[in-house]
Amino acid sequence: MYPVIMLLRARGEFWRKISANSGVADIVFSMLVFIIVSSAAYGSVLAGWRSPVLAGYVAVKFPVLLIGTTSLVMVLNWMFATVAGSGLSFRQVMAITYGAMGVACWILLSLIPVTLFFTFGVASDRGSHEELRFTHNCLLLTHVTLIALAGVAGNSALRQGLREVIVPTCSPRKIYWGWIVSFALVGCQLSWMLRPFVGSPFFDVAFIRPDALDRNFFEFLFIEVLPYVFKGG
Repeated sequence: MYPVIMLLRARGEFWRKISANSGVADIVFSMLVFIIVSSAAYGSVLAGWRSPVLAGYVAVKFPVLLIGTTSLVMVLNWMFATVAGSGLSFRQVMAITYGAMGVACWILLSLIPVTLFFTFGVASDRGSHEELRFTHNCLLLTHVTLIALAGVAGNSALRQGLREVIVPTCSPRKIYWGWIVSFALVGCQLSWMLRPFVGSPFFDVAFIRPDALDRNFFEFLFIEVLPYVFKGG
């Protein structure tokens, strides 16, 4: 059974392979391919309201975002697991981390009809400055929320199995929450550096913004997005 199918239908077998440190390379390779294909499909929808060209850019960038986030978080996860005395090897942490993103990508795939509805059924690329800002911010918050929930669900789906692979004296809760925080911080900032994803109507279409290293995701969210959404456009 392919590892990506194993996550849905035979998660116990997935954990047995991780515990035995068997077939880890196959698991990671399978997850990499699946993450790239599924995230490209989801990414092609993200900026469809703004421009077909930008939609193509995001179909390339979104896999880079998820693979980059997973790879960086994998190292942090291994450090958390080592400090916590989990007994997990680097190869095991790698497989678990990519497995969590694999589950998240299954969820994102299932959400593509929802994102299509919001992107092409609700959003409009016409209107006043305030209306366009409101549309962009609502789309941005929708995608951020869906992607964040998929990430949390992906990690939660694998949380229970941690007990089967870590040493009995180690608490899976500490490892789990450390991994959640690392995913959130790394993913948000890397997405900021690789922007645009949704595509602002007030900027030209570009693969990456020239000010990619300026400011940070959280500053943008709390200063330029949330206030205008809650104000109602």
